[in-house]
Order: sequence, then C-alpha cells, then structure tokens
Amino acid sequence: MKEKSRILKKADSDKSRPVSFKESFGGSESQFRLLLKYLPDESFKDINLILNSTNYNLLEEDKINVLWMHHFVNQKETINLGSKDFINKLDWIVYNSNWNLENHIKYFHIPRNKCVVIKNAIEKIIFVEKPSEKINLIYHTTPWRGLKILLKIFKNLNMENVELNVCSSTIIYGKKFDSLLGKTYEKLFDECKNTKNVNYFGFLENEKIIEKLKKMHIFAYPSIWPETSCVAAIESMAAGCEVVTTNLGALNETCSPFGKLIHFEKKPEDLEIKYKEALLDSIKNFWSVKTQKKLKLQREKINETYTWDVRSSEWENFFNKSRKLKF
Repeated sequence: MKEKSRILKKADSDKSRPVSFKESFGGSESQFRLLLKYLPDESFKDINLILNSTNYNLLEEDKINVLWMHHFVNQKETINLGSKDFINKLDWIVYNSNWNLENHIKYFHIPRNKCVVIKNAIEKIIFVEKPSEKINLIYHTTPWRGLKILLKIFKNLNMENVELNVCSSTIIYGKKFDSLLGKTYEKLFDECKNTKNVNYFGFLENEKIIEKLKKMHIFAYPSIWPETSCVAAIESMAAGCEVVTTNLGALNETCSPFGKLIHFEKKPEDLEIKYKEALLDSIKNFWSVKTQKKLKLQREKINETYTWDVRSSEWENFFNKSRKLKF
C-alpha cells in the first residue's frame, strides 16, 4: 500500500486546499478516495496525482505529474493553468467531462495533447421497487446550487402526495468551511424544516444517500451552478430516479439521453416558470409506461457504463500509457 499511502498522505497534508481533504466529502474528494479504493497499489507507481490544485509546491520532478481537474475555470484553484511554465511542468490534465475540458482549453489555451477525459464513476446500485403511495423528490447537493429556487417551486405546487427530501449542508466540506459559510444558509435550512411535506436531513454520508435514492422517484435539481459533471445525478439515474434539471454546465453531457433538461434561464423568475412545468410533468407521469420504460433502460445503462468496474480499467490504462511515454 506504499504508493496509495504516499498519494493519500500528500492530499491530507496539502495546506493549499481551500478545504481539508480529510474532512471533506464533496464530489471531487469522494472520487479521489474511490479511485484509490478500486485501483491496485502498483498502478500509482511513479504517479504524482494532484486533485484540483495548481499549486507549484505540489509538483514533483521525479514523478509523472497528473492534475485531476474537476473545477470550472472560474475557481481560484485553476489560476496557474494560465501559466505556460506550470503547464510545461505538468504531464497530463485529466478532466471529468468533455464540457470541462473544452472550457479549460478555450479559457487557458492549454495544449490539447496534454488533456484527457476520464469521467466520474459510481459504485453499482441495486434497484429496489419504488413505493407507490406517494412521489418522493430529493435534493442532495450543496444549497447554493438551486435549493432556494426548488423550495419556492415546491411550495407553489402544494401537492398532498408529494414530499421533498433535502439532504444538504455546508458541513460536507468540513468544519472550517461550515464555520465560514454555514450561517449563510441557516434561514434556508430553517425554511425547509418548517415547510409542509419537506423532510430536512442535512448532511448524510454517501451510503445513506444511496439508500434514500432507492426510495426516491425524482432528483429535483433546478441547477444554477455550472456543474463540470454531477455525481448526484449519476447516482440518481443509477437508482432509477428521473432527473429533472437544467442544461447548465456539463449536465447535458452527464444526463443525456435520460434526464429531463430545461434550458437554463439567468432570471430566477423565468427559470422557476420553466422548471415548475417540467417538474409537474414528471410528477404526473412518473408511473406512465413510457417513463417506466425509460427509467429501466436508464438504470441499466448507467450501472453498466458509469461504474468503477469500467472506470478503473480506464485509469489503469491511462497510468500505464503515461509511464511508457515518460520512461
């Protein structure tokens, strides 16, 4: 385990990160941990794997420097990608979507031959028949990505046999992050707690989220955030949930052809109108033959193509190729 331990120790001790790796369970950090779980130790030989940071101090001269970039171009951790010197010191940049890669190339003028796309992955989800007495909606991502809009829409729908389950908190990125931003969303979380037919759960570990997804019908996500992928959407699709979201960022790439995507509108009131219509349609037609047929194909396809059984082979092949080219 010496190679994995080396990489994990470096991530844990990286003080340049905006959040502590050890305390954070966001999408990027979770993907990093799963990669270490599913690849054999020898796969990481000679590899210096850097997660979401362009800090010069993380580079190593005697290793293959691989930057795994989940962030969009507007995040401050990407800043040195505009430096030719930094790019020259990198061997590869791995992106989690084609959308993210193309935006980085356009914004930073990164050489395409240093870039590769290896998409995110999940652990297979065993399907469980959905409960039929009511429709369960779930929102299980950070609050700033569209929760306020969703809550307003849900209140306006005012449907008796529909419940909204909110699994959202700033503590997902650790105590320090929560102490800085937690109070910003206290009123929104309190509103969730005090709204009829809304169940607020706060932060739940991923295993518990997966168990909830098995009982959910719709991932309700009026995204206002430029997702570079979306693990929450991938897990939802694998669990047999319909995904109702926007086409902002890489969501179209991630959710097509199964998700119900509305065109993103910059004005909240315009987005609310479009999203409410789409969500209502999904609620009313969830049990239709057409929707059920689609969701069956969706969960089978996602569990077949987005799992670590597939992705681990892609990473192994990539690391092997990198060693051959370097040495």
